[in-house]
Amino acid sequence: MRRLALLLLLALAACTSGLPEAPRELTLGYDGRGTLVLRVPDGTVWSLEPGFLDIEPARGVGPAVLHLQADPGQAPNTARTRYTLPWHGDLQGSLVVVWPLVYVEGQVVEAPAVSGGLTLPARGLPEPAAAEPPARVLVRYRNPAAAPLDTRTAGSPGLRALETDDVESLLASLRNDPNVVWAEPDGLVHALGEPGDEFYPLQWHLRRTGARWVYLGSYPRSVTVAVVDTGVRFDHPDLQGRLWGPAEGAYDFVDADTDPTDPGDAFNPESGSHGTHVTGLVTARTGVNALPSQCFDEDGNPICSETGLVGLAWPADVKVLPLRVLDERGDGSFSAVAAAVRYAAGLPVEWAGQTLSNPHPADVINLSLGAAFFSNAMCEAVADATAAGVLVVAAAGNAGGSAYYYPASCPTALAVAAVDNAAGEPETTWYSQHNDRVALSAPGGDVHQDADGDGYPDGVLSTTWNYKTGLPSYAFYMGTSQASPQVAAALALLLAQDPARSTDEARDLLLDTASDLGPAGYDEHYGRGLLNLPAALALALPPGPYRVHFQGPTNRWARADAAGHFALYLPSGHYEVAACRDDSANGFCDYGEPQMQADQYITPEPAVRLEPLTLP
Repeated sequence: MRRLALLLLLALAACTSGLPEAPRELTLGYDGRGTLVLRVPDGTVWSLEPGFLDIEPARGVGPAVLHLQADPGQAPNTARTRYTLPWHGDLQGSLVVVWPLVYVEGQVVEAPAVSGGLTLPARGLPEPAAAEPPARVLVRYRNPAAAPLDTRTAGSPGLRALETDDVESLLASLRNDPNVVWAEPDGLVHALGEPGDEFYPLQWHLRRTGARWVYLGSYPRSVTVAVVDTGVRFDHPDLQGRLWGPAEGAYDFVDADTDPTDPGDAFNPESGSHGTHVTGLVTARTGVNALPSQCFDEDGNPICSETGLVGLAWPADVKVLPLRVLDERGDGSFSAVAAAVRYAAGLPVEWAGQTLSNPHPADVINLSLGAAFFSNAMCEAVADATAAGVLVVAAAGNAGGSAYYYPASCPTALAVAAVDNAAGEPETTWYSQHNDRVALSAPGGDVHQDADGDGYPDGVLSTTWNYKTGLPSYAFYMGTSQASPQVAAALALLLAQDPARSTDEARDLLLDTASDLGPAGYDEHYGRGLLNLPAALALALPPGPYRVHFQGPTNRWARADAAGHFALYLPSGHYEVAACRDDSANGFCDYGEPQMQADQYITPEPAVRLEPLTLP
């Protein structure tokens, strides 16, 4: 028996040592392709787990030639990557696949702007100067002839300037002068800049649309945007002075009264005012807020944000007219929406036995609501409002398909799709409707992602209300409901910018200047493209950073340094290269920015230096 056991062990050892040896390493080409000649005895059973590679064949018996292909779309921006693939069957161990990438470097340059033989310089915004205490007081006199003789005229006969070393004392004495209409320090003004509100840095949607630059424009006209929604919290400090109140045309079509205060969200009480969120996206104010008493603790310290954030139309006199049509569950009727749209447009409305007349007709109506069923009532109301010269903007829908949602799909409405916060060019969100009624796209976000890695979700941040604590708050929402009011606010800015501009002209300007995304030209996911405020408002921007986009075997953005130099790793192959000066600083090349395109073949070698990419 002992001899028989010894013979069995020797036989097993002989079998083990006789197993064919598996290949251990393979280096792919710069294009991610490779061939492995598998030399094994006939009858050898083998298989190779492909992992992130495409292998043909991936299993077999006996000798074979394996063709491997790495996915170029998954290529990392590194010099090489390694894949470890386990062998199975008669072959043991693993195969290490090495994929080297091409080191690509280049430079973006600009053709010099020349006038009369001179190169024209460009400069950014000036740094704000330190504030100096005023040494002069401006005074408006009722009777200019009775003004003191030592005063000097400051622009008009009744306006005088008084030099002083003690502004406060002079102001105190002037307040007691019956000939003085008003008096104030002659302070300093500076070039405007971006808002300093606490949560402004988290409002990525303002950067994506270029709305961060709207302070560079001027907006002499007052504009009204009707928000047909769940109502609003009139007591939110970030909306003070930005709303038409119950005595000024606001109306509740659910309870049939003049107080459309949002009573809350039955499902999300902690951040539950959809209408307040939409309203804040349009017109939340900038600067220090006057906080209500409940925003202070027992020691008098604020427990609410003192500055909050800003709406897209913050620099203009844009007021929201709140109209409530949705209840605590977010439900409303076709008839209520139709009545609210007509009322917002200044058309006569009979509702709940009342004849309603709107003292502040809207220039723009926002509808962040919808249904998957066609409604004659809603579409007729939208058509009547449009005929009355009012722009109607609506959320395209959040079902993620191509079905029509109404009122967004009504013939004269502007349907708005949603994009995310992806690196480089934003992409349509997974939930946004896509069909031939989509006119435009704007940021809708995704609270389940954090593309920029700032630790905050990529939802769209705006004003809301915490019904559990009874305090004003701010929250990230996602949806075409958040995209739509940004377009409504952009239209309001275009109307505010030029008092002679018609609503049709504003709409066409916004569509014509949108940044084309996806396939060239109109498409059902993005419409005419992404909202682009600097181009629509014709704002003069300071020069921005250079960016380069490679589209081919893989898609990758590269940001160049101040001198235009860039470097990255790519699989070899044919690419379409786009370069621009990203003046809007929104992370990609869009309408109106200096840019160029060229075809480029990245050769399969360790390093490639491109010819300069010259911007016009």
